[in-house]
Amino acid sequence: MRLLLHRLSLLTAIMLPVSGCTAPADIHDTRFMMGTLVEFTVTGIPRETAERAITDAAAEMQRVEDAFTIYGNVSNTVKAFNASPPNTAITLPDEVSDLLELSLQIQKQSQGAFDPALGGENLLWGFSTDSPPVTPPAAGAIDKAMAPADCVRHVSSQWLRSDRRCLLDFGGIAKGYAIDRGIAVLKAHHIENAIINAGGDIRLIGRHGNRPWKIGIRHPRKAGEVLLSLSMEGDKSIVTSGDYERFFTYNGKRYHHILDPKSGQPAMYSQSATVIAPSATLADAWSTALFIAPVSPLPQSLQLIRVDASGKVYRSATP
Repeated sequence: MRLLLHRLSLLTAIMLPVSGCTAPADIHDTRFMMGTLVEFTVTGIPRETAERAITDAAAEMQRVEDAFTIYGNVSNTVKAFNASPPNTAITLPDEVSDLLELSLQIQKQSQGAFDPALGGENLLWGFSTDSPPVTPPAAGAIDKAMAPADCVRHVSSQWLRSDRRCLLDFGGIAKGYAIDRGIAVLKAHHIENAIINAGGDIRLIGRHGNRPWKIGIRHPRKAGEVLLSLSMEGDKSIVTSGDYERFFTYNGKRYHHILDPKSGQPAMYSQSATVIAPSATLADAWSTALFIAPVSPLPQSLQLIRVDASGKVYRSATP
């Protein structure tokens, strides 16, 4: 039996800005949050203004992480909901309720490929814990952890879960939402040209000086190589879900952290799925869904760049 464990270097992003020479007016700052390095780049304004805005944006993103995480020692309403007795109505803060409502809409639109109630399976596999897994769980344990379909219900202005196995996990959408909140704070500081890169999950606004931002999409099998390079400007998000982010190899088989809700096992449809969308929230959730399974027709506001399990690259038309 051969066992290999691969861990993602904190210096390796899913997607990297590849803009060549850095403009003199760029202000950079990097923070560690949400389990990854988050890089803020602001251009074209005084350094003091940019640094103040970045500090506020980072604080807002940390607040979002604390509000939605199901890991660590931070108390929040998501953990309280997951600990509530089945069929007991719980009032969630508007922010959590709204993101849950959106998550369930995407679950329906993606025919179940995206599921915000995978907390039990994710905790069982343990990819987001301090001690990453080196062997897969037993098949019986996976079956016991899987929640029934449609186990989260909206009752009037409250929410309930119908089964103890039904545990919310916003890991497939909350990072994108945090990026959107960070950009909102930058905009509130009257910043027009900036980019937030949270381990390869990106939202950009404006331009990089007198040219578009240059974004490189990482090759899922060739470390250090770029699959595609894109020029982007305006207000857009680009997020990649890949099987190389957190994974281990056991008995010659790759096991990664993106689970198929229908099986509780790592999804095997893709090597990576990159989504360009109007917001990082949508790009985050849909990159997860489209990594797991095909969706047809693709929502009109999205553009998809997918590498399938065999390595073939598929790119949808520009919306």
